[in-house]
Amino acid sequence: MFCRILKGKKFAGLAVIMLLAIVPQWTMASTSNPLAVIQSGTDRALQIIRASHKGDAPSLRQRRSELLTIVDEYFDFEGMGKTALGRPWKEQSPENRQEFVKLFKQLLFNTYISRIEKLSGTKEKAYYDSEKFQGDYALVKTHMDLESEQNVSLDYRFHLENGQWKVYDVVVEGVSLVENYRSQFASILTGGTFDVLLQKLREKVEQQG
Repeated sequence: MFCRILKGKKFAGLAVIMLLAIVPQWTMASTSNPLAVIQSGTDRALQIIRASHKGDAPSLRQRRSELLTIVDEYFDFEGMGKTALGRPWKEQSPENRQEFVKLFKQLLFNTYISRIEKLSGTKEKAYYDSEKFQGDYALVKTHMDLESEQNVSLDYRFHLENGQWKVYDVVVEGVSLVENYRSQFASILTGGTFDVLLQKLREKVEQQG
């Protein structure tokens, strides 16, 4: 149902670079620039991936709470969910908004975990191409070389929130993650209610385990 646009090469690349970017070192200062936030997470993320493939090591799923805790520090899931939902966000109760954001975050994270489990962490390489600022917003351009797929471009959109740079969208080979979900949510809401959308999200998250 979800993520039918981002698939194959694009989605695999997103899964890898996303986890590399969202696992920054705890020692990073909140005022660090966006490019530094992404770069600082690469080594630790790759260590986690490699360690999970060792015979007696905890799997990525077993370490999901560790990863998710760190993810929450640097990704603005509420902002991403609000933008992906669009106008219907304003019509929802605080309870509905809270559940939507929670399910949206779980959907994204579970999808990344399932994709990244297939990687070795030994041959994937991240390259950091440029960083551009415009007020409280920033764009970081990167690309990723995978073991069997080359040059997957990924752009990170950041905004400054309470002195901390946070990601609010990722663009994979020209396809916006937020816009991708927005089109899917809009399609569901065209033929159903917000409760229907929540139920579909619940079912998808449950299927992911």
